[in-house]
Amino acid sequence: MLNAMLEPAPMAAVAHPADKQVLFRLAAIGKSYGSTRANQNINLEVCTGEVLGLVGANGAGKSTLMRILCGVTEPSEGTMTWAGEPLDLSAFSPAEARNRGIRIAWQELSLSPNLSVAENFYVEQPQFARFSPGWLRDYHRLADQTLTRIFPGARVSTSRLVDDLSIAERQMIEIARAASDPDLKLLILDEPTSSLGAERSKQLRSFVRDLTARGIGVIFISHKLAEVIDISDRVVAMRNGQLAWVKAADQTSISDLVDAMGGAGTAKERTTKEVANTGHVRVRLEGDRFGAQPLALKAGEIIGIAGLEGSGQRDLLAALFADKAPRGITRDGRTRYVSGDRGREGVFPLWSVLDNISIGRLARRSPLALVKDGQERPVARERAGRLALDESRLDSNILDLSGGNQQKALVARALDDDADIILLDDPTRGVDIAAKGDFYRLVREIADAGRLVIWHSTEDLEFLQCDRVLVFAGNEVVAELAGSEISEEAVVAASFLQPRQPVEAPSERRAKAIAVALRAIPFVSLFAVFAIMASMNPLVASSFGLELLLAPAVTLVLIALAQMFVVGGSEIDLGVGGFTGFINVVSATLLVSTPLLGIGALLGGLLGYALIGFIIQARAIPAIVVTLGASFIWVGLGQTIQSSPGGSAPPWLASLFTWTIPGLPTPLVLIVLAGLVAVAFDRSPTGTILRAFGSGTRALERAGWSSVRYAMLRYVLAALFATTAGLYVTATNNASDINAGASFTLLSIAAVVIGGCQLLGGIIAPLGVVAGAVTLSLIGALLASLGVSTDFNAAVQGGLLIVILGLQALALRRRKHG
Repeated sequence: MLNAMLEPAPMAAVAHPADKQVLFRLAAIGKSYGSTRANQNINLEVCTGEVLGLVGANGAGKSTLMRILCGVTEPSEGTMTWAGEPLDLSAFSPAEARNRGIRIAWQELSLSPNLSVAENFYVEQPQFARFSPGWLRDYHRLADQTLTRIFPGARVSTSRLVDDLSIAERQMIEIARAASDPDLKLLILDEPTSSLGAERSKQLRSFVRDLTARGIGVIFISHKLAEVIDISDRVVAMRNGQLAWVKAADQTSISDLVDAMGGAGTAKERTTKEVANTGHVRVRLEGDRFGAQPLALKAGEIIGIAGLEGSGQRDLLAALFADKAPRGITRDGRTRYVSGDRGREGVFPLWSVLDNISIGRLARRSPLALVKDGQERPVARERAGRLALDESRLDSNILDLSGGNQQKALVARALDDDADIILLDDPTRGVDIAAKGDFYRLVREIADAGRLVIWHSTEDLEFLQCDRVLVFAGNEVVAELAGSEISEEAVVAASFLQPRQPVEAPSERRAKAIAVALRAIPFVSLFAVFAIMASMNPLVASSFGLELLLAPAVTLVLIALAQMFVVGGSEIDLGVGGFTGFINVVSATLLVSTPLLGIGALLGGLLGYALIGFIIQARAIPAIVVTLGASFIWVGLGQTIQSSPGGSAPPWLASLFTWTIPGLPTPLVLIVLAGLVAVAFDRSPTGTILRAFGSGTRALERAGWSSVRYAMLRYVLAALFATTAGLYVTATNNASDINAGASFTLLSIAAVVIGGCQLLGGIIAPLGVVAGAVTLSLIGALLASLGVSTDFNAAVQGGLLIVILGLQALALRRRKHG
């Protein structure tokens, strides 16, 4: 009976303002996932020059509907028209939506963290790219102008990696690049202010009004109901996958929206209690940045951390959670941390909800303890129940849940009985109003149980739930509010107080210095090896000496660059050595005896690598499996063509690699050319997209890029470098051996790592890889100079790899944590 009362009745097409032109018209749209109905009978019109507010509880179907509007998801039934033109839903793709001027800023940010701000703008707006060396300058200008227009005073450097930005800065980038399309017709903003402070949110709403004045339609989705009412012309509420309610914004109240979404509003009154002064001190803050008197944070308290974005709130949480607290901060007790940055610091995307909740408990067990589902499920079920998280979803993948429900899972993870201090970093980001009420009650229960809760929020209203609020400005506590002193107005006013000490310059300069140090490691290693050899034998630095030393390095450089482009896709090619040997055999046999057949075999190798990329991406088979299998194929084909070493190089091939330039060693020229070609491609628009896929496929597919096409391109590019390596081996050895490339597979991986690349995340460094490959190649010559047997070659190479990895890890730690 109750379910029937709460079930929204089917709605006719929602009325729109008479003076507006209809952009999008949805009729009877529905979407099913098996027996689950995500959307049902959606009738909606989106108009030019209006802001359509969209609200609903977590899991109400908002995200699914937006994916349909953007061409990411095909509806199961219904029809859609755009500007009066019927759409073919089977062909309505993200690329088609973008061509029509539909852009979206996703709640779960779709940025590529391994790209710069300007490069992320290119991913979203590729139509402006020019085929010239300075093509990226246009995107630096576009990013800077758009950010300044929407968020005046933001001062986000467009050359910084997105991974180095705060979550608020990343949300601003997500919004700005979606809004930068000059042909924009409809902008969808999904929880756009979830990580923004009050001032940035106000700036965004002002920009939205400017858009609608130019006739652009906007869909504004938010759990901050006051913002929705403030900015919208019409407000639509969803419940259980259907449209439940619609009204003009000026005829709407927050209580109306709460009722339409299913009731269960949030507590607006203060729920704090008096905390005994004798409570156990869990955290003590001392020093100039915390005021004249030490701050004692006690068990049983809820301490709010407020201030303008970037004023030091998150720095304090990070310091409290660190293994060793910095000077001035004393911590007594075990800590648990809940991040509002789900994508980067929260969820394990390949795991179930149950595993995401249980990982904290499992991490504190003995490494050899057995993991039993029967032990973890009751605990996870109880925690989920306290947060109104549907326990039937425990076995679902965490990414199948809405953003708000993902956040509930993260909170559930932190609810350990042995935790004394709970650190909350904007925990209700993207959480609906009903769930917030459950969360507020839970936080009070945690504090009443004798724990200290330290809570940072970007919603000043939430600080009404706190016993005390520490307001930050310029990395200092500039005000402490307690009890009845806490109000939204008081928190905002204190946020603009001036700090006692001058505000330090942002850490961008330090981040750049550490990035330069990371890039320098492979070059310093190469210089050290070469300097030792030259000091022992000055002839090493002569043209003739370089010729002898670098000739063997060319092959490894080429194969390492091939491996680098595969690693740039967060994959590893275990067949690159076998493929090089296959090319060596083909070029020393078939190219000599039957040139046309030899050319066909070489082209067949390139097509084979393209097929590898297709199988990996289209069939979702791990690259390590496919390339390992391919390595056996390459070796088998080579042995079939030539059962024992032999053959010869075609005259034209020998001359291709054995020319000379007076005063310059040919191998050095070849190495430099290979590095420059790799750099040019990596920094091209196409290379940028290849790197972007290395940090996440889903975001690129949402932006309209083909994952299969670029996977094939990645492997063809790797094959071209490996083919050049095989041809070089034939030209310089004047013979072939199918096992000639066997040792290069693992060496190429080592060179890539030494060169500063990361095996996951799409971080590559072409020149660093060249330096790393040359360094590894010189190890044997260095050992000979020192009178050490070359039997220790592999051990020294491995030791060098470990040392460099340690240096890189240390630099990265300083980059992240200062």
